[in-house]
Amino acid sequence: MAVPFSLTSAAGPEAAQSARQGIAAWAVTAACLIVFMGIGVVDPILPEIGHQLGATPTQVELLFTTYLGVMAVMTLFAGNIGTRLGRRRVALIGLGLIGLFALACGLSGSIPALAVFRGGWGLGSALFTPTALVLLLALIGHAEKAIMRYEAAIGLGMSMGPLLGGVLGSHGWRFPFLGAAALMLLALVAVAVFVRVPESREPARPVGDVFRAYRHPAFLAVGLTGLLYYFGFFLLLGYTPLFLHLSTLGLGLTFFGWGLLLGLGSTLLAERLLHRVRASRIVLGSLAGLTLLFVLLGFAPLAGGVKIALVVLSGTLFGLMNALLTTLSVEVAHLPRATATSAYNFLRWLGAAAAPVTSGFVAEHLGAPVPYAFGAVAVALAVGIMALAARPIDAARASDPHVH
Repeated sequence: MAVPFSLTSAAGPEAAQSARQGIAAWAVTAACLIVFMGIGVVDPILPEIGHQLGATPTQVELLFTTYLGVMAVMTLFAGNIGTRLGRRRVALIGLGLIGLFALACGLSGSIPALAVFRGGWGLGSALFTPTALVLLLALIGHAEKAIMRYEAAIGLGMSMGPLLGGVLGSHGWRFPFLGAAALMLLALVAVAVFVRVPESREPARPVGDVFRAYRHPAFLAVGLTGLLYYFGFFLLLGYTPLFLHLSTLGLGLTFFGWGLLLGLGSTLLAERLLHRVRASRIVLGSLAGLTLLFVLLGFAPLAGGVKIALVVLSGTLFGLMNALLTTLSVEVAHLPRATATSAYNFLRWLGAAAAPVTSGFVAEHLGAPVPYAFGAVAVALAVGIMALAARPIDAARASDPHVH
């Protein structure tokens, strides 16, 4: 009987540790889902906020731009903050800030106040979002699986957020913000209770290391593609609610369907294609499809129902692109993951921040369809960059030992 006992006792701690890591990974995943619900929850209520507060499209779009602009700047420092304070602690601080500023948004009464509080919300997201990916990479251990889990949480969050915003927003634009604050509290508790990870002992890296990451041609190409692509992504997400002229609940249902396909594209479709087709070819095909989408949305003589269907179906391509670019940013950099994620996130959120306020301004001065021309041009430029850099990107990915 001594032998089985020794085997059990040897295997027991390993099994328990694996179970704890599994639970912790799911807690982080759930928190990611809730955080990205907070992004989409605003979507259906943008027209109602503009109506109730007498705001122009440009002013309404500030709710996205301040959020994303703060995220872009703060991601430069998120890696070092995580190294100094500990990833778990930074994740908790980020969740706490999101909940606090979501509550402040629900209690505010003017566009300037909402814009400022959304900036604070962006600060919390900037601390949590890259930290969550690093935590998942550490807890799961396999880069591709961790990224797929992360992107699945984003997709589900992006789908459930607009639905929550549409249902609660049909009773008043403040309720989605208050609902988001309550959900952030749940996410905070889940991470505090279940997540325990050994903290990295690596020294904090100068912020300059983030910019030196752009010396790698393949990584720079992925980052610039991300900048242009996310301009298009957030132009669709931020401006389309003003363009479609649907009810709050109608917008919620539209972007719920879009988000479901976003999750499908970023998980099942991305995983299958990455094992069968070169990554650069998938990116090129997806970007070409999105270029056509923006042209059709803005300028094709299509019925409203057809345009709604196009928006919903585009979620598949957007989800596929999200997963592909995040995967490539980790695999072609050959850098510490915290540095790579900070460098990539800075560029993608910079492009994202420019889209909403640009679309609002262009719509006011040049006409409602014209922002989609800007989206088409941005994504077409991304096609050009990817076409020129396809070979070094595929070579850099193939040389990453984590891919095989």
